[in-house]
Amino acid sequence: MKYISFFVFVFLSTLLHSQTTHQYTDSTGNFYWNKTAPLYLFVSNSPDGKENKRLISQKSAKYSNPVFLDTEGVNFIRTRNAVDPETKKVLEGVEVLFEIYADGTAPETMVKYEGAIKHETEGVVYFKSGLGVTLSSQDALSGTKRIRYAINNKDFTTYESLLLFDEQGKFSLTYFSEDNVGNVEQEKTLRFEIDNEPSYSDLTINGITEKDVISLDSKMYILALDSMSGVGSVFYKFDNEPFVVYKSNGIPFSHLGEGPHSITYYSVDNVKNQEEEKTFEFYLDKSPPLMVADVLGDRFIVNDQVYFSGRTKLKLTAVDNKVGVKNIMVSIDGGEFEKYDQPIYLPSVSGLHSIRYYSVDNLDNSTISATKSSYVGRGGFEEYKHNVNKVYVDLTGPVINFRVLNHQFTRGDTLFIGPYSEIKFDGTDGESGFNNITYSLNDEIAENKYSEPITLKVRGYNTLNYYGYDNVNNRNVSKFSFFLDDEKPKIYVQFSFGSIAKAEDGLLVYPENVGVFLSATDKVSGIRQFTYQLDDMPEKAYAGQISGLKKGKHTLTVTAYDFLNNRDTQQLTFYIQ
Repeated sequence: MKYISFFVFVFLSTLLHSQTTHQYTDSTGNFYWNKTAPLYLFVSNSPDGKENKRLISQKSAKYSNPVFLDTEGVNFIRTRNAVDPETKKVLEGVEVLFEIYADGTAPETMVKYEGAIKHETEGVVYFKSGLGVTLSSQDALSGTKRIRYAINNKDFTTYESLLLFDEQGKFSLTYFSEDNVGNVEQEKTLRFEIDNEPSYSDLTINGITEKDVISLDSKMYILALDSMSGVGSVFYKFDNEPFVVYKSNGIPFSHLGEGPHSITYYSVDNVKNQEEEKTFEFYLDKSPPLMVADVLGDRFIVNDQVYFSGRTKLKLTAVDNKVGVKNIMVSIDGGEFEKYDQPIYLPSVSGLHSIRYYSVDNLDNSTISATKSSYVGRGGFEEYKHNVNKVYVDLTGPVINFRVLNHQFTRGDTLFIGPYSEIKFDGTDGESGFNNITYSLNDEIAENKYSEPITLKVRGYNTLNYYGYDNVNNRNVSKFSFFLDDEKPKIYVQFSFGSIAKAEDGLLVYPENVGVFLSATDKVSGIRQFTYQLDDMPEKAYAGQISGLKKGKHTLTVTAYDFLNNRDTQQLTFYIQ
């Protein structure tokens, strides 16, 4: 426990009329003071303090004009021995203590969510409609004065009651607390989204006829999409069976008997918004044809969606274990069926494409119909038709961009950065999805893989090329030019008089009335901050001539920063006579 000791009765003046946020007296009479605020002491012989004298310490002038409280919590101003106010007798061993509670710690705000389901994915927090947010604050000493908050960068307001969020969209909640002596908590920001819309699911069956007939070789998938919190679960059932959870690796249906059936399905997103049930009716034929579709080239599969690049080919194979295959016919996007001879490209148009194909056996002769599926027994033919849904042709590379995260500015049409500037790349692709970014500087041929923000050290004008790749290897290229400045500012120190002597240790000696002038220059970026520190005094911004130097040895430290955080520091030691 620390004490500020005096041997006379003292009157404490805190300049309360000009700095009311630095002090606070609670209901019990405890007096709190902002630990970072200066404290001045006055003595008085009257209770109201009207006649008072500023108390200046001769012995500790450097640390008492003003004095700062050094201990968090209670501090004391005291006399060593009490004096009886009537007899004036010194009461040895009895101290008179004046308590001052120093508070230099900001309060802490807590957040509580109420009334809504929460889900977090890829760093984004989602809630269902009806979210309530409660803010509360704790302060260990003087207590919380108020909580302030702002929604979506609007003006701050004082928190009073539960905050409700019902509308769909993105929200940012910024908040902080302030205690009763002016300590302010650093702002904190919560970012979240309200999701009111259910996800969307779609049934895809590979190997289905125009009359909705499938075989045991067919594949049945459910593709579910949600643009916000994401798909939580997908449920399905056949006929009157109970609902089961879809496992994303296809729906088994071999237990069904041959004949008509129905499948009912729906999806639920991660904050429990539920989609309306959908039902699809089909016929299960347990005598399936044998046809295989193979992909040659770039492809990417995510959430049951297949993506092709413009370089990808589709290969079809049909096998018949009886009379053999005569022809394979294929139709793209509902067009006329054409004879298949060799692997084919899909149309050079970005987007979803449907593929239908079927095979004809060698008993068909020329009587087959491309729009009618039938089976003729002895002497007839078999026609097999399949439907491959939602093959997506992706012809374009991702959208890519860059940001300089810190220490940068633009002059005219030139971007300036420094050795401490961080360059961040990012990309998006609304089709097969973004994969990665690479980069190269100036005329470099090799591409460097990007994983985190980078810094550069090559002085002067440069061009940074960067390349974005999607999941089917489509590429997009971009670049930007900049000037990299890594030169430190230059500092100049000048005395108003020349030195009058040289001390034994070689340092120069100046007269007491000398003044010191400082200046700094920077060729490219300009000076952003210019400070100095004299001996052990706090560092301060330079604002003009430094004068009033006391006799003795001094050390002057000067620091200059340019706008790209390049720094130079000079230190000068001298004597004042």
